[in-house]
Amino acid sequence: MYFKKSQIPNSFELIDNHLSEFFDEDEILVMHEKESEVVHSDIYIIKPNEDRDYYIMISSGMSALPMHVPFDSPHLAFAEVMILLPSDWNINYNDFANENNYWPIRLLKQLSKYPHLNNTWLGWGHTIPLNDQHIVNHNFHSVLLLDSITFSEDFTTIENEEKNICVYSVIPLYKEELDYVLQEGVSKLMEKFVLFNTEEIVNIHRINTCVI
Repeated sequence: MYFKKSQIPNSFELIDNHLSEFFDEDEILVMHEKESEVVHSDIYIIKPNEDRDYYIMISSGMSALPMHVPFDSPHLAFAEVMILLPSDWNINYNDFANENNYWPIRLLKQLSKYPHLNNTWLGWGHTIPLNDQHIVNHNFHSVLLLDSITFSEDFTTIENEEKNICVYSVIPLYKEELDYVLQEGVSKLMEKFVLFNTEEIVNIHRINTCVI
């Protein structure tokens, strides 16, 4: 499915209105991108509260243009990515000079441009390698896109009469876990995640479920 640019409804307003239905205004921060390539990628940051002991970071930009999805899957043409970070993650502006703090944001920005730069698409079960900029205070090798287990479809589907946006959760993987996915499939790795109580919230020290 292909769209003329004039036919593409604005995603930023759609995403902004959607998040406002779930969170108070004072819980939401927006990191605006100063220089854009292909698409303008902002990052929404939802702060922790008494009931939510983690940060939510969501891209806003990938869905500005349709991805080159298979012809039998036009409903997957628009997507955004999300990552959950522990509440002690350093997200003050000055902290972002340290790549140990900034890499998840850099990752979301680069993922949001990836399908448009490479004439492809991203969706459930896709794996994407990390580059040297992302590999800092952890030993993760790649990421896996999955449906969120923390949030319901009401939150991870953003839609109006013109556009349906799927929000995928970004799960960092160790090299052995990626190898396992390539050999056995995503569902088998998810079984290991359940066995080891692997959470959706990023834990840079979590157990490698394929080296036990």
